[in-house]
Amino acid sequence: MTVPSRKNLLAVIAGFAAALIFLVFVAAPLQARYGMTGLVLTEIGLLALALLGVLVFRAPWRQVFPLRRPALRGVFGALLLWLGSYVLVLLSAMATMMAAPQRMADVSTAMNDLFIQVPFPVRFFILAVMPAVCEEMLFRGFLLFHMQPLPTWVRATVCGVLFGAFHLDPVRFLPTAILGVAISWAALRSGNLLYAMLMHLFNNSLSALSTLATDSVGTEAAVTASTELITPAVLGVYFFLAAASPWLIWAGISLLRPKGEPVPDRARPALVCLVCSAACLVIGWLLMRVG
Repeated sequence: MTVPSRKNLLAVIAGFAAALIFLVFVAAPLQARYGMTGLVLTEIGLLALALLGVLVFRAPWRQVFPLRRPALRGVFGALLLWLGSYVLVLLSAMATMMAAPQRMADVSTAMNDLFIQVPFPVRFFILAVMPAVCEEMLFRGFLLFHMQPLPTWVRATVCGVLFGAFHLDPVRFLPTAILGVAISWAALRSGNLLYAMLMHLFNNSLSALSTLATDSVGTEAAVTASTELITPAVLGVYFFLAAASPWLIWAGISLLRPKGEPVPDRARPALVCLVCSAACLVIGWLLMRVG
């Protein structure tokens, strides 16, 4: 397997290290002191790091940030890929919640207390739109570009893991890493960063909308209620839903394929989807019997 050049490897290490240093020593104090204004400054800072990285490493702008007008087919593909991966994100989040309910509740409460400081339209822009642009420019733009010439699946996995680690929270690592892999795959498959931004926007829009519940019933009550509802039987139901995930992911990736690219053999991915779906159904049935 061909590995990245020394320059590319240095760019990935330096870029991710700079993002972590910025997050710990600049962004965290800003958010603690200024709340949502600090979160805005955090996203702007991440965007600045991506742009600065391109200047420092003299990378080609259009190749690092390949932004083109999306096609309806690609938008639908990004939506299907996100839906398929989002069920897996939910599964991992619920499994984490069952393993560490108090820690998960504390994290969710702290985040919601921060988010509800501003009106919903402003909240939506900060939570959904800004990360979809700023974080994607850094991760699926600068970092993902400099991971070449690694194979696509390696680049998507590494970038997803880095995205999960970037959130600096063990209970959020697995869900964000899964999401990061899916978004990275969309960017690599389509060659268009805009589809990655759309997937991020789809995901964070739901997170922003979920804060409306805390507006009406209170943060602590909403979080407590959600953690108490997670049982093995509920997890089993979601495994049943996850049986559709492989097919949605396959369909989404297929629609994101650049126009004119030869259609690959469908027998092998269909078999993989079938096996994964069967495994989800069996695990779901077992969990429902236990729960």
